[in-house]
Amino acid sequence: MPSLGLVAALASALFATAPTGLAPGGLTTREAFDRGRTAFGRAEYARAIEILRPLLYPEVLLDSEGEVVQARRMLGVAYLFENKPDDARREFHKLLELRPDYRFDPLLDPQRVVDFFNGVLKDEEAVIAEMEQRRLARIRKFEPPGRRLPPAVMRYERHSFAVNFVPFGAGQFQNGQRRKGWLFLGIESFLGAVSVGAFAANLSIYGLTPHRMCNQPQPMGIECPQSAIDHSQEDRSRLLVGVQVASGALFWAVSVWGVIDAIYYHQSEVLMPEGTKVSRAPSGPRLTFSPNGLGAVWAF
Repeated sequence: MPSLGLVAALASALFATAPTGLAPGGLTTREAFDRGRTAFGRAEYARAIEILRPLLYPEVLLDSEGEVVQARRMLGVAYLFENKPDDARREFHKLLELRPDYRFDPLLDPQRVVDFFNGVLKDEEAVIAEMEQRRLARIRKFEPPGRRLPPAVMRYERHSFAVNFVPFGAGQFQNGQRRKGWLFLGIESFLGAVSVGAFAANLSIYGLTPHRMCNQPQPMGIECPQSAIDHSQEDRSRLLVGVQVASGALFWAVSVWGVIDAIYYHQSEVLMPEGTKVSRAPSGPRLTFSPNGLGAVWAF
């Protein structure tokens, strides 16, 4: 009969090798976090709360502080738009415990969120100041002698909803789905080129009205019999028109599919990786390359 010590050792080994990092529902924490962020980006706030809350309660399951900050930020906004101000206040308070210097941007964030968050700041000004003092004390404790550690800065990449309606995979590139973006770009470019090429060839070879010839000699002024008319040019012209219409229809079908796919996976903002360099650029619309793919932004 095995001893109790051996049984305990086997049980400890079993639990030590059990998979970790799983969220409720069998998803990994990364999968659940991405799904919650997608739901938040689509303004499905109740769904976002349902997915994100188990990642923070009763214990935090996320791997990095940046993800925790982002999750609490999304939860607070979601609670606010679901008319649960007490829950929103709790999440914003916990967000400020992690980042006392965190602020919403009045130019980019909804005014309702900015006003509510500023109200939390005003009501808990003394507590926030104390938290900031403790945070600075922790930083000074571990900073190298003679050098101040830079404060942690979270940067978000804003995605324009209008880009989803641009063909050639623009929405997929903006969503960070580069492989899918190149696929849509290649297919739509090919179909568009075939349609335009068929139209140009038909116009240059046969013109607006293909010429009919008679297969047998006819005296001047005598009309060619219907049975002797050569319709070969008309048939080739009609074939080119068919290719033009079919490829054009497929082009628009794939374009609409790309728009629907881009809208489905659209996220209004994405947390940029730490260390990403952001430089000021001229104002106006422009295409940008980022760690999440090709995007279109409007700079102020």
